[in-house]
Amino acid sequence: MLTSSYSRTSYSQTNYSRTSHSRITGLSTVIAALTFSSAPLEAQTVTGTIDASITLEDACSINNEEGSAVDFGSLAFGTHSALFDESDAQVAGAGGISVLCSPGVAPTFTLLSGLHDNQASPAVHAMQDTAETAFVGYTLYTDSARTTALAVNDTIVLSAFANTPQAIDLYGRAFGDPGNLPAGTYEDTLNVELSW
Repeated sequence: MLTSSYSRTSYSQTNYSRTSHSRITGLSTVIAALTFSSAPLEAQTVTGTIDASITLEDACSINNEEGSAVDFGSLAFGTHSALFDESDAQVAGAGGISVLCSPGVAPTFTLLSGLHDNQASPAVHAMQDTAETAFVGYTLYTDSARTTALAVNDTIVLSAFANTPQAIDLYGRAFGDPGNLPAGTYEDTLNVELSW
């Protein structure tokens, strides 16, 4: 009996010893893990790039406007007697016809046509009255002396741009027909184009 009791005790001690050993081992693993995780970490970075780009096309503006249906200005001859002989005016917009293009562009201005061309010879263009019964002829010129006429489809080539606006100066002269023109308002619309 003694032997059997001793055996039990020996087995229990052995078992306890194993359990204690396991617990101690487990505990030292946890302590080791905590010790490792409390060490300062080095900062990590990821670097890269962002590409930026833009594509610019040659462009021009008239009186600071781009696109189509741009107002190039007006040619206002004013108010006169129906018996007038001649009246002069200059095309004016916001400071006249001011053209600005990207560097190196040499644009071409073209006078395409009016609504009533050749209706009042010898003038190139004509303004029609609101009753649509009469015309007042007029012509555009490239000089203030009005010696160089600008005909339909004539062009003006501007110099290549270098960061400074250029002006297109156009001068008009309206021709009366004393005794044959009824009083009223006469109008026309000229189609023009700037190409590059």
